Amino acid sequence: MSETELDAARAGYVLGHSNRELERLHRQGLLFADLTRDILVRAGLKSGMRVLDIGCGGGDVSLIAAELVTSSGAVTGIDPSPDALAVARARLDALGKPWVRFSQGTLETLEDASSFDAVIGRFLLIHLANPAEALSRLRASLRPGAIVSFIEFDLSTVACYPPLPLLQQCVGWVGEVYRRMGRQPDMGVGLFDAFCSAGLKPEMIGLTRIAASNEQAGIDFLVESVRSLLPAMEKLGIAGSDTVAIDTLRERLVQESASGHHCVFYPRLVGAWAVVR
Repeated sequence: MSETELDAARAGYVLGHSNRELERLHRQGLLFADLTRDILVRAGLKSGMRVLDIGCGGGDVSLIAAELVTSSGAVTGIDPSPDALAVARARLDALGKPWVRFSQGTLETLEDASSFDAVIGRFLLIHLANPAEALSRLRASLRPGAIVSFIEFDLSTVACYPPLPLLQQCVGWVGEVYRRMGRQPDMGVGLFDAFCSAGLKPEMIGLTRIAASNEQAGIDFLVESVRSLLPAMEKLGIAGSDTVAIDTLRERLVQESASGHHCVFYPRLVGAWAVVR
């Protein structure tokens, strides 16, 4: 990763938009789909609503919202990545949900969201230098009565019982990248302050996925997360390629998880939602 690429990552999405990263995002979507749906229901999404999903990526959250608003509503997903949007549109074509559409855009470039009943986003605010300022601009573009709902995670809440040193080292590497990039790895706990600073009074909930350590989907997700961040880890002096040994990382994690009966607590998902007054 060059200095130019690193500066670009600091200014936006740290993980990039390679084909492999898009596949990692899809794995992420599958792991957290049920918890995401629970939070969106609590936030008030229901049939007939017009919803904007900011930072939609491959469309995982948009498609969950589409199920909740049904064909009597509408969902618009926006993302800056043409590659991510291509994946989202291909999935949409396969599912046949004409009340969903995807287009290029970002929270920063959004000027008017007054036609939407709800604005949502997942794992987006962690990538922004000033989440409270972004939420404040968003609030100003919405009509009274609109719902604002964002979902973030708290990376420090990942835990293994009994401990798994390699797994926890991988999580530590990921968190350190975000910290050195000037981001908050525990953006979930930062949601309350961000909402309040934007003039929004949030309701909140925290949910945690718990699984056996040998869950293959979880291991694959962690390996691909480390892979996507490896260039930044090396550039920032967190861990070199020899230390990470990405080509054997999955095998080593599988071996470690087989060493006993280990339970893994995934990062806590925190959902916050508020009605614009």
